[in-house]
Amino acid sequence: MYYTVTYSMAHRRPLLQYFCSECNILLTETDKSIDFIRSSEECPKCGCLLSESLKRALTPQQDNSNPTASLLFPPKFHTASRLRFDIEEIDSILKLGIGECICLVGNHSKILIERLCISALLPESHGGFGSPNVIIIDAGNSSDIYSCVNFARQYGLDIKDILKRIIVSRPFTIYQLANLVTYELPNVVRKFDTKIIIISDILRMFLEDPQVRVGESRRLVKEITTSIRQLSTNTSVIVNLRCDPPSEYSQMLLPSIDKCIQITNCESDNRIFVQVNNRNTSHKKEDCKIIQLQRRDLEIIPHR
Repeated sequence: MYYTVTYSMAHRRPLLQYFCSECNILLTETDKSIDFIRSSEECPKCGCLLSESLKRALTPQQDNSNPTASLLFPPKFHTASRLRFDIEEIDSILKLGIGECICLVGNHSKILIERLCISALLPESHGGFGSPNVIIIDAGNSSDIYSCVNFARQYGLDIKDILKRIIVSRPFTIYQLANLVTYELPNVVRKFDTKIIIISDILRMFLEDPQVRVGESRRLVKEITTSIRQLSTNTSVIVNLRCDPPSEYSQMLLPSIDKCIQITNCESDNRIFVQVNNRNTSHKKEDCKIIQLQRRDLEIIPHR
């Protein structure tokens, strides 16, 4: 649930910024005073009750020659909308919301990405994220739209409607990927009013192209990482990596990630181990939890 504030450019009242005092995420900028918060409303990033943690401040001095400069992203006041995998064991320990970068690592990360894609499109009244659209950048040319259709069918959703709301882009070089993330995505996010961006197999081309020069690759990965952090101010950014040995590029990417989910197989049976690392940005600490699932738990939507 969120409230959209409409600005009248004829009235130049000072803009107010509203933050969560626990994690310092910027919730909205508005010229209207927010005096009443429902007692149940939570910060979308850290989960604290906004009735206790909401703080207000005047915006920094703005450039009057460009009154729309601060409105590049429409200001929204986000409440307790949560991004869910719809897997109780994972969702109970991993609270995902607006303003975070999440990384999934492992052979089964792709199916979780596709599951998350459909869950994000569900209305909030049905336990979803309520995103009008989902943007997928298929950096490894590995996205499986049929898997998304399978999950949509399990939810009983209109397949044609769902497919219209999944916007896919496939870059074929590391330069196209960097240009897309850095320069094109902000406009695409505004156009489609999305709450979630998915970048699948984000480092695959850097690792597999023998013609890529290491110095140039480092520069582009750094550029992409910086852009992802900027985009996550107003959206959830989800990336996934294959279960390769850690590379120089993944070591550049992972420090900017808020939450990391590592999925590994048990070699003797169908068990899946999911390791969830939560980084507490307000206390600069990280906690780790491991849960055990069956492979079918990743593929089947629970009945309600």
